Amino acid sequence: MKEIRKYLLVLICILLISENSYYIFAADNKKIENVIDEKVEKPNLVFEEQTYDFGRIYIGESVNHGFKFKNIGVGELVINNVKSSCGCTAALVSKNKLLKDEEGQVDVKFNAGHYVGKVTKSVIVNSNDPENLKYKLIITGEVIEEVSVSPKRINFGIIRRGDSCTKSIEIKIVPELKIEVKKVESPNPYVTITQNKISEENKYSYFVTINKYDYIGKFNGIVFIYSSSNKQERIDVPFSGEVVGDLTFYPENLYFGSFKKGQDVKKTIIINFVNKEVKIEKIETEPSNINYIVSELNNTGTKKIDVNLSKDTTVGKITGSLKIYTNSVIQPVINIPINGEIKG
Repeated sequence: MKEIRKYLLVLICILLISENSYYIFAADNKKIENVIDEKVEKPNLVFEEQTYDFGRIYIGESVNHGFKFKNIGVGELVINNVKSSCGCTAALVSKNKLLKDEEGQVDVKFNAGHYVGKVTKSVIVNSNDPENLKYKLIITGEVIEEVSVSPKRINFGIIRRGDSCTKSIEIKIVPELKIEVKKVESPNPYVTITQNKISEENKYSYFVTINKYDYIGKFNGIVFIYSSSNKQERIDVPFSGEVVGDLTFYPENLYFGSFKKGQDVKKTIIINFVNKEVKIEKIETEPSNINYIVSELNNTGTKKIDVNLSKDTTVGKITGSLKIYTNSVIQPVINIPINGEIKG
């Protein structure tokens, strides 16, 4: 029995010694790894500046700036590539591999083009610096116009057929540039433009008038502003609007899509009365298998027409129309095409 106890004590001692030896070995191994890691030569990319503010420039001008950098690390610095955002171009003008204390430069060019207002663009420098794999350079500033126009787009809104609508535009000139507005015109035959006399210097004002469009529907066009500016010889101001009659309706075409025979498919037409005196006198459908129900929408006077097809309609293409007759002189008949397809 005594011999077994001695044997167990010896075994426990051996196990304790082995475990301590393992931890000592592991600790020593970790110290060795840290020493090796400290001896690895790493590059360190440092730029003199990260952001460049070019201040104010005029539309159409460009700006160039060189971002200088240095490798202050021990290892060799490798610039893999340089990528720029839209509106900017960037290029590495020095070599792409730099040893300790060697310097380089990234040239960035910003083309203002048609940008207006505050601008911020970025350039990404990709390198092997473990602390700065993707270093962001920023170029910022403000782009101003020699000739500024307000509004940039004219919205005439909704105009009743036969009526006219006038909107104004203002043109401002940078005082020290002594630029003149030569002419303001539009090729649209329904548009007339007249100058409004104002007392302020370096400022022009014009009235743009839509005169009695002959048709009902949406319209658009452009007002051209010509100036003596070399950068903005012509400025385009788009305009849009809609001419309506005594009533408006939506949609202009009724499309049922493709569906199986016997399936109940319903479409809705909404009719809004601009002229409250106008009434619907009758409705006709073609072919006769097109059914409809007229109701008022939320007691507003707006009419809702629910349209569906008879379940015995034959398989094939659907081609028809729904005609709405009114007492309007402008819109006596509204024709809404109907299309679709019934599958077997």
